[in-house]
Amino acid sequence: MAGLYNRYQNEDRFVILTTAANESMKPVHDRMPLLLEQDEIEKWLFEDDLTEELLQKTPALLERRSDFEQMSLFPVENSK
Repeated sequence: MAGLYNRYQNEDRFVILTTAANESMKPVHDRMPLLLEQDEIEKWLFEDDLTEELLQKTPALLERRSDFEQMSLFPVENSK
């Protein structure tokens, strides 16, 4: 994930950067963490001229790895 970290007044502070959701995430939320590929990590850390390009990229689709669905504690009403 892309983010920023800083130590300020003896406290660790960080943010996780988000972007518009890709197709695999849209059913869940309209935003998602900005995911970097393995070969983009050094570029993110050391190549300032590529920052804008990395911030605008669409993250790769996520693969579902769960055999179950999230359950709700509250009944879901069908709206017709």
